[in-house]
Amino acid sequence: MNKKRSLLPDCAEAGYCCDKKQYDEASFLEKIKMLLHLAICKPCRKYASNNTKLTKLIEKSNLKPCPEEEKKMWKETIEKEISK
Repeated sequence: MNKKRSLLPDCAEAGYCCDKKQYDEASFLEKIKMLLHLAICKPCRKYASNNTKLTKLIEKSNLKPCPEEEKKMWKETIEKEISK
């Protein structure tokens, strides 16, 4: 693999790095590669911007996961209704 290829990822790799960065899972090198790609790719900049907005909205909304017991209860209720 040549150096140019390793420093400038394609859109798929940049998107993957962007997603990992959103969840604080991207390494320093991945972040650098993503930033280099974003400097030259307008569609990926838009994707990264939308990702950031989505993350902020989710954090602001205070969403909480549904407890497993409640999921189980819903599933049983649905199965009962279907079997009627």
